[in-house]
Amino acid sequence: MKTTAIDEQTKAVGSSLHVVGGVYEVLDLGPFDNNRSGIQAINDLGQMAGVSINAATGRIEAFREEAGKRTSLGTLGGSFSIARDINNGGEIVGGSLTKGDDDFHGFLYRDDQIHDLNELLVPGSQWELIQALSINDRSEILGIGSRDGQDRMVLLRPSTPRT
Repeated sequence: MKTTAIDEQTKAVGSSLHVVGGVYEVLDLGPFDNNRSGIQAINDLGQMAGVSINAATGRIEAFREEAGKRTSLGTLGGSFSIARDINNGGEIVGGSLTKGDDDFHGFLYRDDQIHDLNELLVPGSQWELIQALSINDRSEILGIGSRDGQDRMVLLRPSTPRT
């Protein structure tokens, strides 16, 4: 078996491999301007999620990019949204201003629609989901929620797994 430089620098730990060195190729993905333009996440399929100016609306909005094609996700009715993460199922999470720019809510983008996560919470939970930060392949979402005036880190677990 032929070994490469990366193989030689890889250590086996239990059943997982950890790369401790290697060579990376740099791909230019475009300009970065903090929360105005930038890619925030990439999944194993090469789909990316981020934020940029939407030429059609003039607003700074979350987007999904696949095979060089960028699609705006829109907002929850307000003037700004940002995508934070994307899972291998193409689900995207982030945050958006709501109608009138009164509140900032976490969102889930799936099935070509942006959903306010607060509308997907168990009724009567008394939580307000302010921001969604990451999503795994089981559709579990890590975010920031507020309850009783306190901001807390929260984990959202779907009551029925997606298939």
